[in-house]
Amino acid sequence: MMSRLSGQMSGLITLMCLSSVLPDAHSALLISGPAIGAPGDELTLSVALDAPLNGIDIDELTLTLDFDAAVLAGTDAVGNALLAGSLFTPNAALGSAVASFLTTQTDLGPGVLATWKFKIDPQTQVPDVTIITPHLQTFVIDSEPTGDIPGQPFTIRVIPEPTLSLFVIAGLALVGCVRRAQRKSVHSLQLA
Repeated sequence: MMSRLSGQMSGLITLMCLSSVLPDAHSALLISGPAIGAPGDELTLSVALDAPLNGIDIDELTLTLDFDAAVLAGTDAVGNALLAGSLFTPNAALGSAVASFLTTQTDLGPGVLATWKFKIDPQTQVPDVTIITPHLQTFVIDSEPTGDIPGQPFTIRVIPEPTLSLFVIAGLALVGCVRRAQRKSVHSLQLA
């Protein structure tokens, strides 16, 4: 019994020591922007850290967005204020970007890392749902990983745009309602 307790205690002490050595990376990577679009629409999304990356040294970071290329096409990516002073090298079409800092950064964030533009494929079958999942890895100069921050999935619903015939039908219905209301109004005045 004592040996089992001492084994559990040594395990607990080991976990406590490891947790004090590992960097404190309790930040989440979030995407915000329009969650609905039609085929052919362009969407601008922001990728942000919701809390600072405390205790992590960063010389370079890699931001990756996983998405379905059959539904979305990355058209542009721009580093935001959080990455000021870095060399931001995006590959918008593949959903990745690298930011290299001249000096080691500590305690990065919170804030918007990048703004990404996507175009919904005009041939997408609707209704369709697609998901974008962000991921952030941080490194120091000798390419040693210092942080690995998963992101919250972001769902985009692709809906059809109203067709011209739908607008015509709605317009005719509106004209009919207005005429009916006018007739009732005239009829009410005649009775009075």
